[in-house]
Amino acid sequence: MKRTQYNNLVSSYARALFRVSENKLSVMRKEVEFLLAFFKSQHDVFIYLSHPMISFAHKKEVMLSINEHLSESLVKFIVVIFANKRSNLLIPVLEKFLALVRESENEWEITIKSAETLSESNIKIITESLSFLGKIVKVDNVVDPSILGGFIVKYGFNLIDASLKSYLDRLVDLSKVEILKTRNFI
Repeated sequence: MKRTQYNNLVSSYARALFRVSENKLSVMRKEVEFLLAFFKSQHDVFIYLSHPMISFAHKKEVMLSINEHLSESLVKFIVVIFANKRSNLLIPVLEKFLALVRESENEWEITIKSAETLSESNIKIITESLSFLGKIVKVDNVVDPSILGGFIVKYGFNLIDASLKSYLDRLVDLSKVEILKTRNFI
């Protein structure tokens, strides 16, 4: 399966779960967080559920056994994933669902890429300047010496590039344009 097909399937299932649970989003969020934590702590269970040789009936039986912790709609949703032979997509679908919930509630996980590890005070200054986004629930600081200085902030599909490298790249591009102008090429 191609990467775009994979991403489209994951997004489609996650959006379907989001639409189904719109009126009880906070409850579904807690259940999905519980289920993801369960699968991460009991990885054998997820491997069993993902295995193509395990019958649909057995997978359904396992899901119904943890039904006391999950709503009927979430169990039915997961059973549909199993019935469609997409059990390997379950964790990415649930993670994408949580991302959709966070986005709908204006909660953001941001990544700050910088040339060196930022101090807590610098991270605080950056996150306070991003308060217009909503609530920032998680901050990752990734070190990338190639940006030379400054930082790049990524949230969702958005990027704020305040790095020295991008500034210098723009300066080089402007210089090239000015050189071409002086030589009457433009």
